[in-house]
Amino acid sequence: MGEFIAEMQERLLPEYEQMKNFQIFTPEQIRECVRKRERLLLNVTKSQISIADYLDFIVYETQMHATIAEKEKVSGMKLRGLKTSIATRIIRMYREMLVKFAHEKRLWNNFIKFSKKSAPQEVAGIYEKMLSYHGGDPETWTSAALWLYEYSRLNVTRAESLLLRGLQRHPSSELINKVFFDILLKEAHQADSKRTLADNTISEQDIRLERVMAVYKNSLNHITHWDYFLKLLEVCEDYPEMTVDLQGAIIDDMQTKFSRKPALWDALAKRELRGFHLADLNDYMKSKNSDDANGEPSEKKSRVQTDNNDDENDIDEQTGRRRVWKTRTKKSCIEMCVQIYKSAVQYTATPEMWNLYLETMLSLSRNHKTERNLIQQCLANALQDGHNSKLMDAKHYATLSMILGNSDSGGDACVRILTEALEFDQSLRMHELLMAALIRIDDEPNVHKLFSQVRRTLGAAALPIWQSCISYYRARGDAQSRRRLNDIYTLACKETWPEFVDLRCSYLRYLWHEHSPTKARDEYSKLALQPPMSVQLHREMIELLESTELRDLPTIKSWRMCYEFMATYFGKTEPVVWVDYLTFERDYGETKNISLLCQRARSTLEANLVPEFEEKRALAYIGAVI
Repeated sequence: MGEFIAEMQERLLPEYEQMKNFQIFTPEQIRECVRKRERLLLNVTKSQISIADYLDFIVYETQMHATIAEKEKVSGMKLRGLKTSIATRIIRMYREMLVKFAHEKRLWNNFIKFSKKSAPQEVAGIYEKMLSYHGGDPETWTSAALWLYEYSRLNVTRAESLLLRGLQRHPSSELINKVFFDILLKEAHQADSKRTLADNTISEQDIRLERVMAVYKNSLNHITHWDYFLKLLEVCEDYPEMTVDLQGAIIDDMQTKFSRKPALWDALAKRELRGFHLADLNDYMKSKNSDDANGEPSEKKSRVQTDNNDDENDIDEQTGRRRVWKTRTKKSCIEMCVQIYKSAVQYTATPEMWNLYLETMLSLSRNHKTERNLIQQCLANALQDGHNSKLMDAKHYATLSMILGNSDSGGDACVRILTEALEFDQSLRMHELLMAALIRIDDEPNVHKLFSQVRRTLGAAALPIWQSCISYYRARGDAQSRRRLNDIYTLACKETWPEFVDLRCSYLRYLWHEHSPTKARDEYSKLALQPPMSVQLHREMIELLESTELRDLPTIKSWRMCYEFMATYFGKTEPVVWVDYLTFERDYGETKNISLLCQRARSTLEANLVPEFEEKRALAYIGAVI
């Protein structure tokens, strides 16, 4: 073993000589490199070798390679031989490691990543070996094919052959089918659309497009997921005129397989906004079918018409044929988009379909500065139709409410629409929207009526409605509103839901600021004894007491009572309660009580919480001293 390592080190001598001659490293750094490599070589030549042993060597050599590349860049010297020697050693280490640990896919990926930078000509061979071990993963096939295709277009045949092999093993793989489709489509785009065979009927591009169509048709037998078809259609949009037949076939299959799927109608409608009009495609397909029925190939006919009749502006430069997709104004695109959505909500009347329709109209309203009047009218019509369908979501009622609320005469209409909507949607959100609409027009009798209804039916979930009513009556300020407000607060304080502690705290603040501190203290002494118990209530009272500058005996007594309540109800599980109590006695109360409070805390707290209490107490003390 020692002789082998010595031989390996001897082979490395030319590298060390170059490091010394080019002054890349100091003599001490070179000696350290020799020692480090000796240890690493010893690890990879032992009998019980692990992945970590190889990776340590590879990581070290990779860092050395990066360091030399950086030195080369800074100094301007050419160190290609030194870098090649290190890269070759790293590749050899990877090969040795993968012989022993071929099941580790991440090692293959790391090897390929390094080889793409250092020896790209070797990557295809590495992928082939990797596929023999990891061919069960479709991503491996597509990664190999994409590398071949992107490394050199001359490899396109090899890439296609590789993907065909992948499809034989994974015929239902969406990833492999999609990559195959993409590559063939790019090749078709780069092919000559005018060069034809002897009979002058079909071009080289047409032949390649037939291959794309064949791949697509083959995938239909194995793939049924909606997303796959949509991705193919989106890719075709990058080559709009060239892929008309493909788009027609894909859309036809989508309409057959997913006619009831809202996402299909949504995709077709949004294509109208991008200029891919369904009417144009239908006209083209009818014309093509008519030509085929007459026995004349549509490709030949389109070229003849191009030569004789068509204006140059109607000819696509890529295909040399009459353009299928007509140029239309934005207004026309929006109108055709809306028309498809209207057909969709009639054919597929579901909440999801209405949601997609309305979201598109809202997106147009937000993002388009032209045709504003048309877009706003389309949005208003969609919202009105959505309401009439009884399938509109609450978030879109919120939009409708905002639109009507911003108009001078829309308040009553908003209330009417939301009242109608509540008959089929009893959600909290709809009640909130109706309450906001009633408050906006200051309809106090109906505000109170809705509040009473919600309090009985929605329970604790109605907390936002309570808060809205409280804010409304506080803002009104008249005598009747004050009576209503007191009634609401009284009801809120009687509720036993934990969520309603916020309303109890709100009541204390209201009494303190609108009436008197004495009334707030009296009410607190009652609420402190009513379940559910909450630390928040006591801390709210403490904040109110702290807000006054008075430090007289009654104030201190009330203050201490808050801490006593907290210690009584939460002293077993909340160490911070005792720490705050001690801080109060130290700063405002009587220091003689501190010792007794510490003893109470230790005896009251659960045993496992005592160390936490001692730590927090010490930190609080240190903070006060500093």
